[in-house]
Parts: sequence; C-alpha cells; structure tokens
Amino acid sequence: MTPFASPAFRRLWFSTLTSTTAQGMERTATAWVALETGGGAVAIGLIFAARMLPSLLFGLAAGTIADRADRPRQLLAVAGAAFLLMASFGWLTSTVELLVWQVVLFSFVAGCVQVFDTPARQALVMDTVPRIDAPRALALNALVARFSGAFGAFAAGLLIPLAGVSRSYLVVATIYALSALIVAALRVNQEDRVRITPPPFRQAFHGALRLIVDVPVVRTLIIAGLTCEIFAFSFHSALPLFAQDVLNAGAEGLGTLNAAVSVGGAIAVGLLTLVPGNVRRQPVLAGIFLLYGLSLITVSVTHDLIVAAAVLVVTGFCAGAFDVLQQTLIQMAVPDEQRGRAVGVWVLGIGSAPIGHLEMGILIATLGVSSALMINGLLTFVAALLLLFYAPNFRWTMGARPKPSQS
Repeated sequence: MTPFASPAFRRLWFSTLTSTTAQGMERTATAWVALETGGGAVAIGLIFAARMLPSLLFGLAAGTIADRADRPRQLLAVAGAAFLLMASFGWLTSTVELLVWQVVLFSFVAGCVQVFDTPARQALVMDTVPRIDAPRALALNALVARFSGAFGAFAAGLLIPLAGVSRSYLVVATIYALSALIVAALRVNQEDRVRITPPPFRQAFHGALRLIVDVPVVRTLIIAGLTCEIFAFSFHSALPLFAQDVLNAGAEGLGTLNAAVSVGGAIAVGLLTLVPGNVRRQPVLAGIFLLYGLSLITVSVTHDLIVAAAVLVVTGFCAGAFDVLQQTLIQMAVPDEQRGRAVGVWVLGIGSAPIGHLEMGILIATLGVSSALMINGLLTFVAALLLLFYAPNFRWTMGARPKPSQS
C-alpha cells in the first residue's frame, strides 16, 4: 500500500472515489431513462454508442492535451463541466417528457466530458508515485473506481423509485461538485515535465498515432482491445432489456446488475494490486479475455436475477482486469513523456465501443437479448484464442522471459 504514503496520490484517489460514484449513478439513471423513452433495443444501443463515440473522436486529442496541460486543472475543468451538465439534465427531466434524440445527445455530451478525464487521471496516477510503485498505484486507483461505481449504480437503483430520476441527477451533480473541491486541492510536482519543452500539438498528436505503428506491444494491445470493446464490453447495452424482458426486474434489478458488474471489477483490480511486479501481465490478460467470453455465454442462458448478478460479478471481474492490464501495459511500454498519449491511444481503442453497442442493439432487435449475448460471448472467446495463436508473448511459457518489444 506504499502509494498511499503520497499525499497527492491520496487526494487523487479520493477524487476518483467521488467521480466514479457519480458516474455509476448517472449511467444507471440514464439506462433507466432510455427504457422510459420506449425507443426499443436499437435506441438503447444508440444511446450507449453515443456515450462512447467521443472516445473515438477525441481520445488521441485528450491524451495529447494531458501531456501538455496542467493535469489537475484538466480534472477540475472536467468535474465542473460534469456538474453543470448533470444539474441541467436533471432539471430537463423534471420539466419535459424526454425523446430518444435528447437522451442520445445527453449521452454524447457526457461522453465528451468524460473522455478528457481518463488520460489526465491515469497519467496523473504515475505523477504522484515513484515509477516502481506505478502498477500498484494504477490498480488501487482502478479498485476504488470499481467499488464506488458499484455503490453508485446500486444507490441509483434504490434512489430512482424513491425520489425520481430528476432528483437522482441532481444528487449526481452534487457529488461532481465535491469531486471538483477535492481536485482543487491537488498539488503535483511537475518539475520533470517543465524541463522538457513539449512539441507542437500537431507533432505530438502525430506522435500518438505513431505509437500504434512503431511499438509492437501497443499495436497488439490495441488490436485486442478493439475486438474486446466490440464483442465483450457491449454487454452493457443489453443489461436494461435483459433486466426488463428476461428477468422481469425493475429499476432495482437493473441497479443490482450494474452493481454486480462493478463489484466484480473491484475484486479484479484488488487482486491485481497483490500481483508482484516481476509477474508477466500479458498471459494474465489473455486468460481474462477467454474467461470474459465464457461469462457472457453463461449470462445468456440465465433467467434468475440472483444467478445473473452472480455471473455478472465474473463478467465485471473480466472487464475490470482487462481494462487495468491494458492501460498498465500500454503506459509501461512508452517513455514517461508519452504516457498521456499512450492512455489517449487506449481511449481511442475504446472508441470502437459504438460499433459494439449498435451491433448489440441490432442483434437484440433481431434475435432477442439472450441470443445476442450468446453470439457476442462466442465471438469474444474466439478472439481471445486468436490472440493466443498470433501473439506468443501472451502465453504462459516455461522458457526465458520475452523481450518487452515483442508482441
């Protein structure tokens, strides 16, 4: 737990706690609003796709800015913008009957705000601790994000029936305001960054793109991440209809499913904090990839809320572990001055999520939610097998340790 010896890391950790609590509440509330609009499976897929589209459009730019700007101020700006957005949408939900396009627009704007948080926050974690403690610090930050996300999702599921969705958004806005206050007190030594004159924005942006071409580790991780985003992470857009049509559960049931996913992710990153630094992460990621597909296949044949929640803990475990391992391996594969851009490349990879959410929505509308989950689970499992076949560095071997540059 040595990262907590750093006051800057402690403040960043608490800001992550509040920010992801708000995110967990907002995502559950927005999923419920999507159901209330009555747009159907395709509309729900479109809403989730709109949330992730900014990652594709602005991920590299956000990472490039994180390498050039004051990162704590960037997080402060994000929290302030999120506060205004949630307060405004909460007011809107209390005054008009929302249409699908309005929820899609809100999801897109919320995604635009969030995309500028991730690269700055992840790069800032490594600014607050020595490099040797970085993998554990990243895992601890992800751990609190998963637990607080689970708490936020579960709390929203309880709050919506009691207070209504509009008041739930106002609570989310209040939590973002608290996050802004915590970030405002964050101070990080940026002496090392000041010594290096940053290149022009266009040159830095081009350098971020070159990471994919020039660094085999980054290229392999991005390809694996793209397939996982499209076929595995798209299960999120199936949960509202899965809760309603298969499990016959209301807002509380949806909140329980979302919370189960977050709890599983929290367990995963908690265990990752215990993995010694000399253990190769690539084979762990490959094993998680395989288990991810199997868990989705299992969810697809489940018809009980408790059983579904238990399986989704495993699904969330895989999602959380895959995220943290991919982020860690990408950042550790590049020089310190390119860490923000490396996270930006990762964000660009998750920008493929709109394809997955739309694909999931079309599959649900055509074949039903259970069949859609089954198909994507099978595709995820096959993609993991292909990773093992084409990238030997992701297999467990008894021989010599591979060089870091191998894929």
